[in-house]
Amino acid sequence: MADNVNIDLSGEINASTTEKKGFQKYVTEVELLLQHVRSGAAPALVLGLLSSRRPWTQFIATENFKAPASIPRLSRRFYRNVEYFQANYLMVFLGLFAYCLITSPLLLIAIVASFFGYRKLTSGPNTWKIGSWELTKTQQYAICAGASMVLCWLAGAGAVLFWVLGATVTVVALHASFFDAEVLPPSDDPEQFPMIEQV
Repeated sequence: MADNVNIDLSGEINASTTEKKGFQKYVTEVELLLQHVRSGAAPALVLGLLSSRRPWTQFIATENFKAPASIPRLSRRFYRNVEYFQANYLMVFLGLFAYCLITSPLLLIAIVASFFGYRKLTSGPNTWKIGSWELTKTQQYAICAGASMVLCWLAGAGAVLFWVLGATVTVVALHASFFDAEVLPPSDDPEQFPMIEQV
């Protein structure tokens, strides 16, 4: 009565074709970004991101700042604003970083000295000797990295780094939490950031 039906289920599942949502999507995008940075495409990525900057008049429009009605709406608003204004947030970070470099000339000197040290090290065959012992390229890089870290520590880079990161996180969190995302143009994927709450 029942016929045996053989169905071939062999094959490969490609994990990249499955659509990821929520936090996992951002983790995947950060991993992809790090791969591009390692391959030397960081300047092109930054310029491409900065070209998608939104108008500053829209970014700082005070009439669009409102307290969120609920916690679920706050989280949707936060993710939507981070996605929409990411180039503006990057420019805020770069502006704060430039401010720190201008107000800390010793740190600027330490960064420039580190840059030129690495440039000199990578620009040809360098042989360093300590007594009769010749240092390998890896050991030379380790010595340069240690010297750069000491220079940056003496210049106060740790305090500047935490100040810049803290100020950036504060500004981005406040803006993304209180800027009303409903006034933004609709996203390409309406299911990604639904603005209607379920009760």
